[in-house]
Amino acid sequence: MFPRKYYIIMKFRNISDLSNEDLKEAPFEFLIMKLNDICLVSLNRKLKELDLTINQANFLVVINTEEKLPQSYISQLLNIRGGSVTKALKRLEAKELVKIYPNPENKSKNIVEITNKGRKTTKEFKTMIENLENEIFEKYSDEEKEKLKIMLRDIAKGYDELNY
Repeated sequence: MFPRKYYIIMKFRNISDLSNEDLKEAPFEFLIMKLNDICLVSLNRKLKELDLTINQANFLVVINTEEKLPQSYISQLLNIRGGSVTKALKRLEAKELVKIYPNPENKSKNIVEITNKGRKTTKEFKTMIENLENEIFEKYSDEEKEKLKIMLRDIAKGYDELNY
């Protein structure tokens, strides 16, 4: 027979279905994975309105931090290999959200520049995220939200320390 906490994992597909009693016994990893799944599904639905995927939105947010960025730097920031970055950027370029051109100082490297349409789309994405967060967290105080962010950061640090 499985321990109760594993029964909880197998029984529920969505953490919102868990009772308070089940929640006490559910492993944090399960809760975090399920929450991530819920967030991804919700974001994907919203991003369809902008004709974007989550990965494309992440690229735009990073690229939008500067006027122009070397493609290799984008790869480093997102921790994604070169070939995957090239494919993703080509898709964004096809949607006229970025421009890709050879680096004048080193023709074997590319520079990526966000377009006005890309800036506008990034702004719409950020507004979408803010609205979604405001709706989800409206019943929580600013202090509770801040504590949650700190706890999530600290949990991430703990996992990072385990991996090094």
